[in-house]
Amino acid sequence: MEPETMQKPSFWAIIPASVRYDARLRPNAKLLYAEITALQEACGYCFASNKYLADNFGVKPDTITRLLSNLVDAGYINIEIVRDPANNEIIERRILTTNKLPEISDPLSDKNPIPSRKNIRYPIGKISDKNNTSNNNIPPIAPQGGQPRKGRREPKANPDWKPERFNGFWAFYPRGENKQGAIRAWDKLQPSDELIDQMAVALKAQKQSETWLEGIGIPYASTWINQRRWEDDLTKASVQIQPALEPDARGGLPAW
Repeated sequence: MEPETMQKPSFWAIIPASVRYDARLRPNAKLLYAEITALQEACGYCFASNKYLADNFGVKPDTITRLLSNLVDAGYINIEIVRDPANNEIIERRILTTNKLPEISDPLSDKNPIPSRKNIRYPIGKISDKNNTSNNNIPPIAPQGGQPRKGRREPKANPDWKPERFNGFWAFYPRGENKQGAIRAWDKLQPSDELIDQMAVALKAQKQSETWLEGIGIPYASTWINQRRWEDDLTKASVQIQPALEPDARGGLPAW
């Protein structure tokens, strides 16, 4: 059955605690993970298209693309492309959970890392605050005198290291989230002009890959820099290298 003709699943969807409390994930990415696991439970894997998921959640397909990338970056799902051996055309896209969720302790255990009001096993239907003397609901006192909190990072408009080349990189990169993280990663790396040119060639080629053109598996710019993703082996990806590296005013390099 085609994903677009499927009805919404009538069974329960479960979000593990490790996903619920992962600060790297957007709230809607956690809901999307639950939907993927529900469809995977029924079919062995989730083959729903971005349009099907977008229609069910009442969002645009581009939003689903970004949420899937969020889950891929966090390591919770993998995406496989199935091709026709005869003509190499894409037959199906499969979304599978990794089944490698971080371990998390029982929310009622003494070693619970998740903030809770108090580790008390209340009788069902008789939850009470009678014995709860904690002040967890009292907000912290704000710093006085308009002074910033100690150790708080002030946002930066540009990096300290080669800001003009970073701005070119940022404008060329296909994702626009977490610019502050990208600025910190750039300043930490402090790439030379030669390395920046290598990064430009690799990024231009990666932008032509079939998965990136479909908006799948594109990491944040900060992740791309920190993990040195320009060093990825392009022979393992479906990359149209020749069109990506046609000569231009800078010898095949993007204008940054």
